[in-house]
Amino acid sequence: MGTLLLVWCAGLASALGIGAVRGTASNILVGGGGIAGLLLLVVLGFGCALQVVAVVVMRALVLRHRGTRKGAGLAPVGVFALGAAGMVALNLVLVSGPYLLLPFGPVSIALLCLPYPLAFALVEVRGRAAAARIAAAALALAAGAPTLHAVQERLAARAWLSEHAGLDHALVQAVDWPGGEQGPFTVGPYGVRTTVFFQDSDIDGGDDGVVTVAPATTDPCALPATIAAYDTTPERDEEPVDGGTNRPVTSCARDGADAWKLSGNGLAGYALRRNGVLVIVCVDSDHRTDDDLPAIARSLHPLNAHQLWPHLSLGWAAAATWFAM
Repeated sequence: MGTLLLVWCAGLASALGIGAVRGTASNILVGGGGIAGLLLLVVLGFGCALQVVAVVVMRALVLRHRGTRKGAGLAPVGVFALGAAGMVALNLVLVSGPYLLLPFGPVSIALLCLPYPLAFALVEVRGRAAAARIAAAALALAAGAPTLHAVQERLAARAWLSEHAGLDHALVQAVDWPGGEQGPFTVGPYGVRTTVFFQDSDIDGGDDGVVTVAPATTDPCALPATIAAYDTTPERDEEPVDGGTNRPVTSCARDGADAWKLSGNGLAGYALRRNGVLVIVCVDSDHRTDDDLPAIARSLHPLNAHQLWPHLSLGWAAAATWFAM
């Protein structure tokens, strides 16, 4: 048992390295320039170093387990390869994403690193009965992961809604924005809001779009300002707010029943009453000219726990939930 625990710890080092590389690669900006490439190289070096540490530790554990038998052969590499493949497969199911960092909690970390001791047992333990037990454990882990995935998402959704106890749940909706990467929800007097990032953006690392879901009684033409994309040097009619800018709506024209076209200095938007709320989609018109804003607004839909997860940013009030993640 002590040997398997040490293998699990070596697997944790391997998983941390793989998670760092996968997380950085998935979030790096296309065309981000030399700094982005340098960051990826640094993280890649860190990840490779942890893999070397994991293999060295596993080799020592294989030798210790074999005792008088000489040589470890390719067993450490086999344990490492099988364990890493199993960890990545589980990571694709469990909810946190490519990073093996927060918001993962102890339950997920324990399960994600279990493929390493299972692989060690498979390679090192002899006998049909032992092989059957290992296979049963692996199947139980694979079968239980989707169930845990669903439980984690429900816990996270419940914790987030509890943090925003006064929020009308009807506002928890989202749109489908082709090519856009939607960020976590923020909640305020405006309702529920998310920013939208595009890899082909002309603003390095900046968001070009914003989606706001407001109460249905909100008058889009009476709003003093509408959030739009961040500009490095805001103009005189722009007010920096939370990494974005408030830009006045200078034109608000009806576009059929319960729909409005919005425009302003560098701002294009569309507002639509739908599903019992008012959705406002805005984009930086200096950088995005081809987005079909009416179609995007009409794609508004309620979110279940699975769909809500990518939009969540849990605070410390959800610490108890984190331990079950």
